[in-house]
Amino acid sequence: AQELALTQGAVCRQIGGLEAFLNVELFRRSRRGVKLTEAGLSYSRQVAAQLDAVERDTLSVMRQQGANVIELAVVPTFGTQWLLPRLKDFQQCHPDVTVNLTNRTRPFLFADTAFDAAIYFGDADWSGTQSHRLM
Repeated sequence: AQELALTQGAVCRQIGGLEAFLNVELFRRSRRGVKLTEAGLSYSRQVAAQLDAVERDTLSVMRQQGANVIELAVVPTFGTQWLLPRLKDFQQCHPDVTVNLTNRTRPFLFADTAFDAAIYFGDADWSGTQSHRLM
């Protein structure tokens, strides 16, 4: 409720409306509070990525007009172990560029995504792309 700047009652009404719409109990209520049901946990896992994408896209729109944004798909281990530690230096050299990273483990069609580039492990046989060997 605090994060959304709403009252607890307003959040409860929104949750109740969502449960009625889905016809599924998402929370189990008790005197000690609320706890996610199995259905609620499953649903939250399914929508988390989409909500993160909405947040990222919203922040992107709110940023200054004409900002340079790179949407980059990366293999998770490479992104966390190699790329992320080096982004600070990149940001210092290019403060006007925002790099958004998204974990992807399989090839995809760029036309179906907002990605500008991908760093991927494997051969260069990825339909509709140009590849450049990094290492």
